[in-house]
Amino acid sequence: MAQDENKSALRKRRKKRTKQSGVKWGRLIFVILLLIAVVGGLVYGVSQAVSYVQTSLSSSSTSADTSATMSDENQPRTTVPTVSVEQQAVDKPIYVLVVGKDTNNPAQSDSLFLMAINEEQKTMDIIGIPSNSKIESRNQKSVDMLNTMYSQGGIELTKAVVEDIFRISIPYYIVVDEAAFKKTNDVYGNRDMYVEQNMSHVDSATGKEDISLRRGFQTLNSENALGYLRYSDDNNDTFTRVQRQERFLKLLLDQSLSSFTVTNSYHIWRVWDEYESNISTYDAISLMMKIGRMAQENIHFYILPGEKESIDGKIYWNINPTESQRLVGIMMGDLPADDANGNLTKTPTVSESTTSTVKSEDSKSEERTTSTSTPKEPGETESDTTSNTPSKSNSTKE
Repeated sequence: MAQDENKSALRKRRKKRTKQSGVKWGRLIFVILLLIAVVGGLVYGVSQAVSYVQTSLSSSSTSADTSATMSDENQPRTTVPTVSVEQQAVDKPIYVLVVGKDTNNPAQSDSLFLMAINEEQKTMDIIGIPSNSKIESRNQKSVDMLNTMYSQGGIELTKAVVEDIFRISIPYYIVVDEAAFKKTNDVYGNRDMYVEQNMSHVDSATGKEDISLRRGFQTLNSENALGYLRYSDDNNDTFTRVQRQERFLKLLLDQSLSSFTVTNSYHIWRVWDEYESNISTYDAISLMMKIGRMAQENIHFYILPGEKESIDGKIYWNINPTESQRLVGIMMGDLPADDANGNLTKTPTVSESTTSTVKSEDSKSEERTTSTSTPKEPGETESDTTSNTPSKSNSTKE
């Protein structure tokens, strides 16, 4: 009798455990199904968002390739087919020529930069090219300034001349006009900067003052920022203008790289159609994301090495071809970045010439004095200093 009761109790306990076990499995299955539904919904939402962005970028690039857009001044914007951006080899960085053009008719290039982006080595070198760089004719009997190349043959001639200077091929370019610059500054926000000196300029056509800045720390809106970048010192000194442009560019780059990836991508998407470029919006965003992963110490600024030269009363930037090739070695990774001598960019003296012919080697051997360039008030003089090596541009700290 007792044995039967024990068997009955054992069966009851087994049934109870089976029932409890069934309840646990049911809850577990419910939780698993719930997780699958949530994850599936998230995946679907993300895929829809990515698809929407890709479609927007694709249609943006397509419309840029097939139809002309209008600038803020209601002028037709030149459209060009885009080229796929890719690095061919470790020692062949992605070369991009950036040209800022003015509103003259025909337009001239008043700022030029050569960017060398090495995705493999995770470095970027930016070389400022003075717009008054001396370009000799094929027969070496006459000279022009680099900024006039754009008015003569647009971006293609300008790019060909810069390729000849560095003896490299530059497959990509970006042309920025004044309206595009203002739109970019509006999107990224005004700059807090220290203006090194008083700056004033009167437009010869209208007689109105179009640049009016006082020395000191201030916030530059789009109009004042453009004036800061375009202002030339006494004797049309474009060398110091390149210094200011690189300083501004460094601040803009630091800000953009410190932004959240999605925010930065959105900014590029908003402004890219304002530029004339053979780089698609998608590739531009991809490039900026890769630059954002670079260490800050691997991003270097330089100015094309050379010296000032006066020809028939005009100041030219006489390029040093040997030192220019050293810069190419740095861009290709064959030479270290610190191979550029000197930590400060210096302003060279002017060597005089009374004819438009190329100067002789004897006349280039004259001595030059060196001193540090400092901000000056109107009427004060500023000492000039020599710069024959590819010096790294050291932006003024805030």
